Formats: sequence, structure tokens, C-alpha cells
Amino acid sequence: MAEITETPEAEPVTAASVAANLGGVALFALPGLGFAELLAPLRRLSLPRRLGYAYLLGVVGIGGILFLASHLFGVPLRRPAIAVVAVVPVVLGLVGWARRRRPAPAPHPGPYRRRNPWQTLAALAIAAVCLGPLASALAAPLADWDGRMTWGSLASYIRHEGTVDASVLRDDHWWVIHPRYPPLLPLAQAVAQETFGAGEDEQDFRAFYAAFLVALLFVVLDGTRRAAGPVAAILTTLCAALPPFFSYGGGGATSAYSDLALAGFYGAGTVLLLVAQPSPASGFAAGCLLAGAVLTKNEGAPLAVAALLLAAVRLLRRRSRPATGSPGVAWFGAAAAPVLIVFAMLASWRVAIPNRADEDYLGALHLTDLFRGAVTRLPVIVPEALRWTFRWSDWLGFWILFLAVLLAGWPALRRPLARRMLLAGLVPAVIGWAAYAVSTRVTDLIGETWERFLLQGFVPLTVVFAAALGHGLRRMRGRILRES
Repeated sequence: MAEITETPEAEPVTAASVAANLGGVALFALPGLGFAELLAPLRRLSLPRRLGYAYLLGVVGIGGILFLASHLFGVPLRRPAIAVVAVVPVVLGLVGWARRRRPAPAPHPGPYRRRNPWQTLAALAIAAVCLGPLASALAAPLADWDGRMTWGSLASYIRHEGTVDASVLRDDHWWVIHPRYPPLLPLAQAVAQETFGAGEDEQDFRAFYAAFLVALLFVVLDGTRRAAGPVAAILTTLCAALPPFFSYGGGGATSAYSDLALAGFYGAGTVLLLVAQPSPASGFAAGCLLAGAVLTKNEGAPLAVAALLLAAVRLLRRRSRPATGSPGVAWFGAAAAPVLIVFAMLASWRVAIPNRADEDYLGALHLTDLFRGAVTRLPVIVPEALRWTFRWSDWLGFWILFLAVLLAGWPALRRPLARRMLLAGLVPAVIGWAAYAVSTRVTDLIGETWERFLLQGFVPLTVVFAAALGHGLRRMRGRILRES
């Protein structure tokens, strides 16, 4: 069940609730900008593209440090600890910015370049799409089942006891849904509520989740621009912003699910790891983002491993071609280190938590059942997956457009970059397929999760879309020039 049948009545919107919601976003965005300022590949980006990575880095940086401090050292998750962890990266970022800033004579302004009007209209349309979920988050109560019954409850346990090792999780006499699930987002939600003194039943964390849509679209803009240039990037980002599922579906910006955040962490990590120019700094940033994926959902672990394997293939290809310049093992090591640390941290946290009320697909997975189910259930899985993929009310035909553009610009798939990102985008679907192969309620599970798997692989797939679109646009421009 993805939605509850009755929702509570909306509370009046007050200036205090709006300030707390937006403050919860700033609590992670500002330290994230500090982190980004310390990483050369990110600070060189334009502000909108940098903001996407900054918000994600802020969430995983603040949440990850507090997780470590609480679990290993017993630091209470209260305002003093939160303030220290949030202020330090801001100060370091400001110091780094000030040291690099040098007064210089003003350059000659040069000829005035008029902004392309259709690009401005596209940017306004994307902004309007993002304002819708934000307004809903500020005005309406949370309505999704998992957000209220599972992740919101976990956030309440963490906040009440001031620790990620809450006794209700460690005592199996308490019935808790998914007690061993990665806790990054409930922890971040509890941090935002604690910082701004939210009441027990106040939902001043809604904008925190809605902001992941903005971050996701900025990451899409950056990844597609790297792969196909500015024109294809803005068109792709506009197409990516339109499907209603991202805003209002189960797992979208108006929910408290973790799928949109996972899509952001995994997508940003793959862009920096598989598209950006390799360097230790870009590898470390990618590793931190993939670590965020591991701490966000169970699927994050195999997604992070898949991204690192694709990076290893990229490393081997470049080392076999000396003319291209090898990024060196330092790049890969910098990416792998944060992921390995988080794996160890999460395993240490789970040891003391008895598992209950959890499907535990990975624990029940056997290769014989997997291969048998993946084949014998094809007549059930394929029609259901296609039905949800092309559901008009959720996607507005995006995947039809996706296939059409890929067919029109198929030569772009010859590029190693496009092939890497296509594989990265299909990994979540493969994870879903494995779950459906062993599930005892396969039809219901597909309806509940398939679109969320599409969301998780969305950023890499948009990069492939933009590469094909850019190829088509260049071919069209060349034809026009020849005919003129």
C-alpha cells in the first residue's frame, strides 16, 4: 500500500512553519556549499549546478558525521553537536573562498550577448515545476504511507532518544518496521526538527524532501551539459522536470520516501565518476555521494558497488590507452574509500539491532530461485513493468520520448560515456527484477516499486538521452547549413 486512505486535515500555514521548512533546507545546503568550495571540480561549476551537488553533500556530510559521532562516541544528537557539525564546513568554505579571492582590475565588458529567450522560458518552466511540490509541502500534511508509518517513526525514535542507537530499535520486544534500514534521511529529518524546535506532530521537514527534486534537476543539468552541451542539456532538463511522478508520485518530492534522495546521490555519484574528468578530488566527491546512497536505502549498496565497477572498467580502458592520460589509482581509491567506510559503519550499527517486520529480499535470495523466477515470471513481470513505465498520468509519455530520441540518435551510443551511463541507469531495474523473481506477491510489488526503480536510475538515463538528442541536433543543424 503506497498511500493511506485518509489524510489529516491541513494545519494553517504560518510564518514560523515556512521559516522552519526553509531553514531545514539551508541547514544542509549551506554546509554543502562549504564542502563544494573545498573540492576544485565542484567549485568551478556555475552556481545552479554547484547547488545540486552541495545540497546532496550537505545531507550526507552532516548526516554521516552525526551518525558516526552518535554511534561510535555517544555524542547526543542535540543542538550543540548539530551546530558544530554544520558551522565548521561553512567556515572552512568561507576561508577557502577568501584565500583564493584576489582583487583584479575589471575586465573589458566586451560585446553584449543577449540571452536566448527560449532558454529563459525553459528555466522559468523548470522553476515553476519545482515550486509546485514546495508549495504543497508547505501547505498540506504528509500523505504517503511509508513516510508517516516507517521513516517518520524512525526519525521520531532518533530524535526522542538523541541517538541513532535508539533502544526501541535494539529491543526486539518492540514491533518496528524495517529497524535495520539505512537511517540517513530519518536522521537528517530529526536533525532539522531538533534544530528548529519542531513539535512532535509538526511536519516542518517537508521542504527538506522537496529540495531533493531541485538538487536532482541541477545534477541532470550538469551531467547532460558535460555529455551533450548546453542546448541539449536545457532541453533534457526541461523534459526531466515535467513527469508528475517526480513531484507527486509515491517516492516523489511531496512524499517522505527515500527514492528521490537515492536517485540524487546515485546520479550525482555516477556523473562525477563516469562522466567528469577523473581526478582524486572528483573521485572523493563521487565516493561521498555514493556513500550517501548506501546510507539512504538497501538498494544503495548494490548501486554503489555497480558504479565503482563501472569506474574500474573506465580506469582499465584509460590505462590501456596512454595517449588519453590515466587518472591513476588515486582517483579510484578516493572514490572507493568513503563507500567502504560507510559499509563498515552501517554493518557496525546493524549488529545490535534484531531484524523484524522486514522482507529482507537479499537475505532470502538464492541463485537458483533467482534464475528460475527471472525466467518463469517473465510473462508476469514484463507486461506489468511496461504498464507502469508508460503510465500517462505519472510520466506524460516521457519514456516514449526517451525511446524515440534514442532511436533517432543511436550513433551516440557508440561513445563509451553513453554506454557506461546506460548500464548505470539500468542497474536499478535489474535490482527490481531480482526482487520480483523471488517475491511471493510479484504483481503488487511491481506496482509499488517499479516506477521508483526508474526514478533511481533516472540521472544516468537522462545523460544517455541528452547524448542522443545532441547528436540529432547536430545532424539537423548540419543539414540546414548544407541546404542553405
